[in-house]
Amino acid sequence: MNVIYLKNFDEVNEVPKLSLVLGNFDGVHIGHAQLINYARQNSSGNLGILTFDKPLKTIEGCLTSLDDRLEIFNHLNVDYVFVIKTDDNFKQMSYIKFVDFVLKKLNPIKIFCGPDFKYGFNAQGDVYYLKERFDQVYVLNYVNDHYGNKISSSSIRELIKNGDIYEANRWLGRIYKIKGVVSKGKGKGTSFGFPTANLTLLDPYIIPKEGVYVTLTNINNKKFRSITNIGKNPTIADNNKLTIETYIFDLQDELYGKEISVSFYHRLRDEIKFSSTEKLIEQLEKDIDDAIYYFDYVKNIH
Repeated sequence: MNVIYLKNFDEVNEVPKLSLVLGNFDGVHIGHAQLINYARQNSSGNLGILTFDKPLKTIEGCLTSLDDRLEIFNHLNVDYVFVIKTDDNFKQMSYIKFVDFVLKKLNPIKIFCGPDFKYGFNAQGDVYYLKERFDQVYVLNYVNDHYGNKISSSSIRELIKNGDIYEANRWLGRIYKIKGVVSKGKGKGTSFGFPTANLTLLDPYIIPKEGVYVTLTNINNKKFRSITNIGKNPTIADNNKLTIETYIFDLQDELYGKEISVSFYHRLRDEIKFSSTEKLIEQLEKDIDDAIYYFDYVKNIH
């Protein structure tokens, strides 16, 4: 897969026999995947995606970093990804110039997008203008869930913030994952037998609702069963700082400074303030047993 970063639009070059899919694609959820697969099935040449390094409008966190999206695009057998740098200059570009200086220069044979794709200054460009300027523009309608609700990145972000990991994963078409670097904590978990990896996020991912989750932790491409607490550790902490702490089963390695990813499978419970450390340890042991049961009998992940 060829990744081309578009910073200077004078350098935009035509790609032969190009079909182009347009969008931000945060999360690359099942609706996005359907659009990309539809474009692949209805294209005979190169399949490209035109996307943006950052959202065009202000949002609270992301489902996927740019690197995450590129990884997923590669799995979807995309040939080219054109990444536009969304700096102030680009945000001031009119929708007409966007078509003239970007899309026309790429000269796609076919364009594919969703019905709400907007572009140009103040999002004034829409699919109707694309149809005026290009012969073959294909607009794929929304994908709905079993209740008839539109599946969208914003809806998935809300599901995650509300702790509905099961439904979010269904809409994503895969397990929600965040990446970060292990930073040094206060070591209180280690003091009572539950050392945790404290995660500092690499990108502004949406953080799931506070609570305890069944997770898989990926370290150097090796996956480990784990449980992850998101919250303020009210039993042992004396501050109000939100932390993401993962207890990794059967691993004693030093992880400080290492990049890891944590995938969220199931929400076990709310974060609770216990009356003693002993009560906390008792609950953590139960959480681990519940996670093992989940992996063994629900997901059959060994």
